[in-house]
Amino acid sequence: MKELKFNINYLFHKREFYVAIIIAFFLNLIHVILCVVESMRTGIFYETMPSSEYQFILYNPIITLSSLIIIIFPIMFSIIFSDSNFLENKRKTVYLLALRMNNKKNIFSRIFLSAITTFIICFMSFSFNYILLRIIYGSGNIVTYYQEVAFHLTSQPSWFLDELRLYNPVLFTFIINILVSLMYSLLVALSYTVSFFMKNRLVIYFIPLCFIILTELLFPILNLNNLSFIKCLQSFSQYNVVSYCWCVGILLIISIGLLIFYFKKKDILV
Repeated sequence: MKELKFNINYLFHKREFYVAIIIAFFLNLIHVILCVVESMRTGIFYETMPSSEYQFILYNPIITLSSLIIIIFPIMFSIIFSDSNFLENKRKTVYLLALRMNNKKNIFSRIFLSAITTFIICFMSFSFNYILLRIIYGSGNIVTYYQEVAFHLTSQPSWFLDELRLYNPVLFTFIINILVSLMYSLLVALSYTVSFFMKNRLVIYFIPLCFIILTELLFPILNLNNLSFIKCLQSFSQYNVVSYCWCVGILLIISIGLLIFYFKKKDILV
């Protein structure tokens, strides 16, 4: 597919793509450094260190950068692709591209690359965090590096996959890495679909963050207290698999609905 090849080449020539990779890995490295500093400060570095799974950036409730990541990641990844159609319309290059490739396929290619690029960078950077923590703190459902004492030996059903965390913490870490990365990728894909209706470039970058804030205000009013995108991005929160699936479904429905509306408006739906 020439549209996909064109956009892959476009992606690799974007400076924002490499900046996003650097920032993602840098934040995960900072988290590891903060964990080590905190362990040394409290004097428990060698005696009662929590395992790498407990220290993991998406789970650690003490040294947490989740709020910062929730703010930065959607904006950072939206900058890569979400404004591409906006810029082409502004620069009048959209007409030249329309002569060379199918507009609909081009849009689908960009949605796919927006989502998959975000997912891969998130997953790899979070995995980088976990690997470093595992080298430093060891692995297991434990409190000490030498795996002498278990921690949190009771599971809480209201906490996401908490039984899995108890019985297989490595698999738990792997799964929450995938699910959080997927959620970020869907939020960025939403940013791209909404960009068709935006006339301000800066607003496009803040669409995912605004959407998260808006739903946090709206869901309680609708008596949907079990739904929260912020909780889905914080794996030490009280929510379940059903709530996560509902949030994924909401993102898919909105994105698909906006695409159908846009295609009908442009009369290119086939």
